[in-house]
Amino acid sequence: MRSSVLAGCSRKALFSLIVGVSFLAAISVAAQEDTLSGIKNEFYVAFDGWGMAEQLVVSGKYSVNGKMGWIHKNSFAVTVDGGHLNFSRQVSDSIKSFDYRSSGYYVRGGFERNINRRNRRGERNFIFLGMHIGYSLTQHRAQDIVIPDRFWGTRYYSFGTTDHQYVWIDFSVGLRTQLSRHFALGWEVKINRKIYNTGNKSIMPYYMAGFGKTTDPFALGVSYYLFYTLGK
Repeated sequence: MRSSVLAGCSRKALFSLIVGVSFLAAISVAAQEDTLSGIKNEFYVAFDGWGMAEQLVVSGKYSVNGKMGWIHKNSFAVTVDGGHLNFSRQVSDSIKSFDYRSSGYYVRGGFERNINRRNRRGERNFIFLGMHIGYSLTQHRAQDIVIPDRFWGTRYYSFGTTDHQYVWIDFSVGLRTQLSRHFALGWEVKINRKIYNTGNKSIMPYYMAGFGKTTDPFALGVSYYLFYTLGK
């Protein structure tokens, strides 16, 4: 009889534990739902201001880049971005001189996961981790290549327009801070890893659009965005 009483007490304790855990879980879910309430699936577009400002840091480099994405509440986003790059440089030293120009575009798509769970009701602030894959096509050429030589005389060269393609994967971290219902500011830091390229590997462009410098298989990228969220 004593064992049956103990068994009954154990069942009651187990039942109470299950009810208690369920109650706490319900409170937690309700709190999260309250945090996320009022946030619908949304579509946004963004302009990258760093591409235009970078010419103040890197002479001759100018790019226009944009981004768009679909946000699932405050959870994750599916993004696509792209842009165009122009770069020019005139080189003149004791060994050679030439006029170099390149132009290219890129597209990039992937996912971004929001790890910020401290949004208040109606807020859309993000701390995100992302993974993307990108493709770039860049053309470059060099004209008026002059190589002086006191023994063989001055030599003149040029190479016409050649195409180079890059495919890469990147991992990113970023921040997006809401200014108003429709506008937000943010930044993103990307680590790019080249996984495939075509073209003459002995004469590579200085920069691949969307990727960065071609001197290494890894490249670091930075973007500063102005976001606009569509809808009411």
